[in-house]
Amino acid sequence: MSYRRKKLLALFCATALSMTAVAGCTGTKSSTGNVVSSETETNAEETSAQSEAGTFSSADMFTERDLAGTYEESGAVYVTLSDDGITGETDGVVIDGQMVTITAEGTYIFSGTLSEGQIVVDADNAKVQIVFDNVDITCASSAAVYVKSAEKVFVTLAEGSQNTLRNTDEYVAIDDNNIDAVIFAKSDLTLNGTGSLTIISAEGHGIVSKDDLKITGGTYDITAAGHALSGKDSVRIADGTFILTAEKDGIHAENADDEEKGYIYIADGDFTITSDGDGMDASNIVQIEDGTLDITAGGGAANSLKTHESDVPGGPGGGMSQNIERPDGESMPQMGEKPDEESMSQMGEKPDGENMPQDTTTDESGTSTKGIKAGGGMYLNGGTYQIDSADDSIHSNANITIADGTYTLATGDDGVHADDALTVNGGTITVTESYEGLEGLTVTINDGTIDITARDDGINTAGGTDQSGFGTFGDHFKGMDSADDETEETTDNEMWMELNGGYIHILAGGDGVDSNGDLTINGGEIYIDGPSDNGNSAIDYGDRSSAYVNGGTLVAIGSSGMAEVMSDSSKQKVLMVKLGEQMEGGNVVLTDSEGNVIVSYTALKTYDCVIISTAEVESGATYTLTTSGTTTEVTAE
Repeated sequence: MSYRRKKLLALFCATALSMTAVAGCTGTKSSTGNVVSSETETNAEETSAQSEAGTFSSADMFTERDLAGTYEESGAVYVTLSDDGITGETDGVVIDGQMVTITAEGTYIFSGTLSEGQIVVDADNAKVQIVFDNVDITCASSAAVYVKSAEKVFVTLAEGSQNTLRNTDEYVAIDDNNIDAVIFAKSDLTLNGTGSLTIISAEGHGIVSKDDLKITGGTYDITAAGHALSGKDSVRIADGTFILTAEKDGIHAENADDEEKGYIYIADGDFTITSDGDGMDASNIVQIEDGTLDITAGGGAANSLKTHESDVPGGPGGGMSQNIERPDGESMPQMGEKPDEESMSQMGEKPDGENMPQDTTTDESGTSTKGIKAGGGMYLNGGTYQIDSADDSIHSNANITIADGTYTLATGDDGVHADDALTVNGGTITVTESYEGLEGLTVTINDGTIDITARDDGINTAGGTDQSGFGTFGDHFKGMDSADDETEETTDNEMWMELNGGYIHILAGGDGVDSNGDLTINGGEIYIDGPSDNGNSAIDYGDRSSAYVNGGTLVAIGSSGMAEVMSDSSKQKVLMVKLGEQMEGGNVVLTDSEGNVIVSYTALKTYDCVIISTAEVESGATYTLTTSGTTTEVTAE
């Protein structure tokens, strides 16, 4: 058993033990009102397991048997597959030509090859364990493994075994069920063990469960014309290695009948996902605890078919698209450090005072091509993510909370997008390419290291429309489609941005930070390379809103045409210097009257406005701002 699986099993046992101690033998009620049994198997099987915080507990996601990945050879039935004849018929096993039907509870160990055959489970209310020990099965027009009826089925990959299942032609109905996957289960399905499984589905999905699909170990190489992995009620993964290539979604969970189901939970694992659709797609919650995820969705950012109104030459506002690239070889500044002294080429300017048009987005293909997508909330608690997506890299139709993890995101649209609240409590987020970096109805950043490169806004609250529906098109942010003054005022109150800590660096073609409501900076280090054109500003906020700086370090450089001042109610003094001419990228240094350096930053672009705020800036004191060899004296009022 791998270290990660031992760790997860130990966590499961400890949590289950504590739950048993509290509940006793009679059970107790979960936050969802369901009875939680103290018996190990039903503990996870009979509850939705959603906590009051909206997240799932790993102990409720998997049973001990799910995680074990072992089997008892004593009493097991051995079945040998062969085109010349299948052997192993006994009580619970019916052999009819090249079809094996399991009709009773038990453990069944399979080996051998069928060039055209099928394993069927038809065992009402039974728990069946199928062990693959070097199996190769082709079923041209149906499922190689078809679970027609059972309480639950385990597919265990024997240690060291290499197994292959494939479909090669269009699926043909054999009963009333719409069989469309190489492994197709009408019951709960768990795959575990330490062997490997290769699945090739020329016309349909890889693995489908019409209830819960769980995978707790093994190596899976799946190529599918549809989804690689799909669970109606849920997809739950504890561990494993996954190479998933799908013409639809890599991992898909959707339940149109029960809004509390249709979720994805990942505790750990190594994932390489290449999908024409979404990398991961859940109609409800996505929660990821740990793992390594390498996702390419829709051909990646370079293949994006999504267009923005502001990208169209001669469109509204008359602005050309903003093409932002980092200087060659530049890496993200480390905490407390400033970027290297490499400057950006000046971007195309817009007429003075002209607003950047609203972000109106369309996707010409009609196919959702996001990296990770949730119809409900998303909770990312750890892991390493490398996502290259044609559409949003990380997307939720509700809230997103990022607690930890390392994220490298390239996208044709938003790096991280939440229709409701986006909260970042930690982690390292690097958006290397995007239209907008981080976006939500509200945005709260409490900690973390964030580096954003964006053609338009770096961080935005409700700055436009987005293709955000689960399988739908053109959903709006809440409150964005009303025009009367009363509704607009309410909308401003619903939208806000709060930056409380961490390290943030933004390289933006549009606004650096754009809050369509209040902007509040309470702490952290924030460095913004804003626009060089006068149609945007390094810091922007709502017309009837205010911006407050109460703590932290802020350095924002950009154009002066639409530069906005901070509120006089700010608890920390803010210096805004309009230079009167464009400065080349380079050192921006603020010193006090004795020559002590208060702030030193290396601008990456041309600019004519500098905004600085630190705790060291005192009211009434005079400072010297040095920019590209010129000096300007400024007094903090």
